[in-house]
Amino acid sequence: MRFGGFIITYNRPETLVQTIQEIFNQTYQPELLWIIDNSENLETDHVIASLLDDRLKYYRMGYNSGPAGGAAKGLELCGEEGLDWIYWGDDNDPPFRLDCFERLLAIRDENPFAGVLGTVGQFFDRKKGVIKRVQTQLLEKKEWIEVDYVAGGMSMLVSGKVAKEGIAPNIDLFFGFEELDFCLKVSQKGYAILVDCSLFLEARKLHNRIDFERPTYHRKQNLNREYYSLRNLLMISDTMTFRSMKKRLQVKWLMKSLYGFRHGIVYGGKNFRMIWLAFYHFWIGVKGKTIQI
Repeated sequence: MRFGGFIITYNRPETLVQTIQEIFNQTYQPELLWIIDNSENLETDHVIASLLDDRLKYYRMGYNSGPAGGAAKGLELCGEEGLDWIYWGDDNDPPFRLDCFERLLAIRDENPFAGVLGTVGQFFDRKKGVIKRVQTQLLEKKEWIEVDYVAGGMSMLVSGKVAKEGIAPNIDLFFGFEELDFCLKVSQKGYAILVDCSLFLEARKLHNRIDFERPTYHRKQNLNREYYSLRNLLMISDTMTFRSMKKRLQVKWLMKSLYGFRHGIVYGGKNFRMIWLAFYHFWIGVKGKTIQI
């Protein structure tokens, strides 16, 4: 079984080096890692070259393609390598345990149609367009469960069969829900998306989220991310032909654009602008990177 992967990076060479070290310290190590560099300068290129590690391969995008573009290229390159399983990683989010890869790969044969493995996953309501939390009680009863998607930073492993079929996130998303877009496509092709329940529980304990209840609405620290969240969910609903989801998103986010004023005029005004900019860009077909994260 050939196991390798890729890491997407952007202007964080020191953080990247630490993440690479943690990945190669895993109890089951990848035989190779593609570094997909979204940086506009050559600093990361020079740092990777200085490591003198023949397990590392470098690809410079030449522009900031975002996590979506970087992941699409990483999957393409790993598919061409003939890898059986592929790690999809970010430069600042290594696996939270040193045995994550070993434990995830141990469940790959539990389902002959496994296409994606992960430490933490979620359900997704395709009619409402909302993420649904997996109940802790379910995790305590199972060794592994099938979910709808594995979010970023959750040690996602992708079957080489998926990569060879050319399944990839939509590069026009740039940032936000690219993993969801990818996993929905994987599921549509008949593959299963599995998470290891013991790792899932350990991650919840580590972040004190065993009894976490998602609030109906909370004040956002970065409203620019709200723009990408809405625009990209609308794009996904369009490409996947989730008509009910698109209608419900429009109603829900219209209400959110007004509800934000409960947190003050300044916050409410920016929240309103970001949401309506997302609507406008979706309607006229503006894609990719448009505003700073």
